[in-house]
Amino acid sequence: MPTKIATLGRERTIATLARRLYRIEGRGSTDLQHRAEAALIAANPRLSSAGGFHAGRRIVVPTLSGLTHTEDVSTADADGKGLMGETALRLQALGSQIEDSFSRASETRREALKHMDNTKFVTEARAALPESTTLLSRTKERLSREDEQVEAKSKVFRQAVSAALEGVKALDELSRRTSPK
Repeated sequence: MPTKIATLGRERTIATLARRLYRIEGRGSTDLQHRAEAALIAANPRLSSAGGFHAGRRIVVPTLSGLTHTEDVSTADADGKGLMGETALRLQALGSQIEDSFSRASETRREALKHMDNTKFVTEARAALPESTTLLSRTKERLSREDEQVEAKSKVFRQAVSAALEGVKALDELSRRTSPK
């Protein structure tokens, strides 16, 4: 039987979540509601406490006799293809966001270094603070070192994301080979 999954939204209680994921209506709806809640907690133990509700997290949604799922529930492929694809996409998106952060930080440092080389700025700084030449020199050195360190960290990060993507790919291939036909 294929796995049913859903993404947590703004729900803060198991009752609200159950109503969003199952069509609970008509006679015996109270019993159906309790069954849905119990099944969700059994499949996702973290939902037993308020701390387990984090928007965006994926959860398993059990199939229950007498209840149908809403359109908020999707089916994961038996071989995990959907999950692997989503994992790879999320890794790539995360990698892109963090790489953008590295890039923005580096650009900010380059702009600061450029500003410190501006003749007008240096002249005004010396007039306002005689020891500014020493301070500017130290700041330039520190910013240059930081830029090198951030570039090294960025390289390590890119390698880690690449390795994680390769791991997801290998896991996907393994699941395809071992899944029942």
